[in-house]
Amino acid sequence: MKVVGLSDRGLKRSKNEDAYLIKESWGLYVICDGMGGHRGGDVASRLAIKTINSCFEDDSSEKNISLLNHGIHQANKVIWEQGCINPEWHEMGTTITAALINGLKLEIAHVGDSGCYHFRAGLISKITRDHTLAQKMVDQGIIKTWEKRQSSYNHILTRALGVDEHVLVDNYEHELLKGDLLLLCSDGLSDMLEEAEILKIASNFDGDLNETASKLLQQTLDRGGYDNISLILIRI
Repeated sequence: MKVVGLSDRGLKRSKNEDAYLIKESWGLYVICDGMGGHRGGDVASRLAIKTINSCFEDDSSEKNISLLNHGIHQANKVIWEQGCINPEWHEMGTTITAALINGLKLEIAHVGDSGCYHFRAGLISKITRDHTLAQKMVDQGIIKTWEKRQSSYNHILTRALGVDEHVLVDNYEHELLKGDLLLLCSDGLSDMLEEAEILKIASNFDGDLNETASKLLQQTLDRGGYDNISLILIRI
């Protein structure tokens, strides 16, 4: 398995509120996007990464989805408590998309609108489902799927870590094949690039993960780089 991770402040933001974690020995890969426009977004994303990492370090049992969910709930508690204690961090929060890979088994824990994409046989599919008001409107039939990207509600989160005392975590399970590619990314990338464009870049640099990651980042910057950009590419 090959892995590459990148994070960039982008061209418009004064600081990077994204954070990511790669722990190949545990098969753990995490992307967090601190909530833009909220004080302490960078604090929240880093607290999430630190807390989950500590939960895995402190547990000597098998690294499974139950442990990952526990780590995320602990992270939510830590961020919530820090937001209550420190006025300057009030209402801080972060998204999280975490992948746990054991052999050819993929398990995902997800809150917010960072995403996980799966590539196989020249096709791309998004495994996670965004927790945004726009996605909720699609689910309710108020707007069409193709309208979601341009909707003003597409950046209004309906769920995030640290915003409430308790959080609901979505889990996904997926069987992998040798040669599959996975992309975890913050919405700073997925907002700028269509799925077809991401697929084209991944296909053009099929044998070189570093080149693929660099091209995805550069293409996003070329489109304006309005947000922080983070990504993890995993070749099975």
